[in-house]
Amino acid sequence: MNGLLTVMLIVVLAPLGVMVAAIPYLTRKTESFGVSIEERHWHDPEIRGMRRTYALGTGTAAALVLLAGLAAAAFLDERSLVWLLPALTGVMLIAQAAFYLRFHFRMKALKVRRGLLSSEQEIVADTAFHREKRAFSNRWLLPHLAVAAATAAFCLIFYDRFPEQLVMQYDLQGNPTRTVGKSYPGVLMPVILQLFLVLMFWITNYMIASSKQQLDASRPRQSLVQNLAFRRRWSAFMLIAGFLMVLSFAVMPLQMMFQFPVSAALAALLAASMFIVLGSIVLAVTTGQGGSRIRVGEPAGEPAAGRVNRDDDRHWKLGVFYFNPDDPAIFLEKRFGVGWTVNWARPAAWALLFGPLVLIVVILITLEMLDV
Repeated sequence: MNGLLTVMLIVVLAPLGVMVAAIPYLTRKTESFGVSIEERHWHDPEIRGMRRTYALGTGTAAALVLLAGLAAAAFLDERSLVWLLPALTGVMLIAQAAFYLRFHFRMKALKVRRGLLSSEQEIVADTAFHREKRAFSNRWLLPHLAVAAATAAFCLIFYDRFPEQLVMQYDLQGNPTRTVGKSYPGVLMPVILQLFLVLMFWITNYMIASSKQQLDASRPRQSLVQNLAFRRRWSAFMLIAGFLMVLSFAVMPLQMMFQFPVSAALAALLAASMFIVLGSIVLAVTTGQGGSRIRVGEPAGEPAAGRVNRDDDRHWKLGVFYFNPDDPAIFLEKRFGVGWTVNWARPAAWALLFGPLVLIVVILITLEMLDV
């Protein structure tokens, strides 16, 4: 069995399975499987049973996928192993989607049958929200750029010391499988990756800061404090995790120059990845979606009677995709899960999401033309 692949399977699939199974418990109590409900129905035995069944089903599926992957890793050839992790991740997410859709449609029917949302609905907004510190400044990305600049300076200053043949690809045992002649694009490849990561972190932090405010009509003040804390915590975590990722890519030029075992560079990248995965799980569990699990002052008690959030289920396709051309917001919180999504009715959302993908394709084509 390949040791590196085994570690990667465990590091990626085990936390993913935990997060997938825990999602119904991390969403707001005013939403269940992508459907709006009143908070007082959160502990309803039928809805609680749906959450429990979803968690057990997706958790079992994740465990079976992981065990199947570990077994397959012992028998597949190397070429097949390269596709094993993406394939297993896809299978796990498909299983999760199947369980989600089952309970999403069941929740929609239950809502109609039992009237789980009052006809007295309202929207609560804080007009001073834009003046609050919603996220840390993007100036905190300057250290990331400084690391990228230092990496670039190292590559250019010591360019002559790099070997004439650069190893661009290794097999799972750490043996070189593809080399190219030394060139500036090849030597600066880690810097290109660092700059791309910084762009991704900038977009993510902008999304956190500019996403639509979502306050609970029954607890407006408490939900405001929770939501601001939620955004700041994720912004800080993203900046720290991003710095570690950029720093880990700085090891690559050293490995290219001194040709020490690639496992050292992979260890740095794997350590940063493990921090991000485990840290995100801890943060998701302790904050909940929108900060719903953050304790604020005294225990909240029962929500204010007669005040519930507006039902906008019609804008949420399958409870996951938000499409509302009348809403100027580009970013908003997910309904199922922890984090943010986009208003698919806004062209800017498409540009921000798919622009980086186009950039990746352009970079790959350019490097291919330069034989890097």
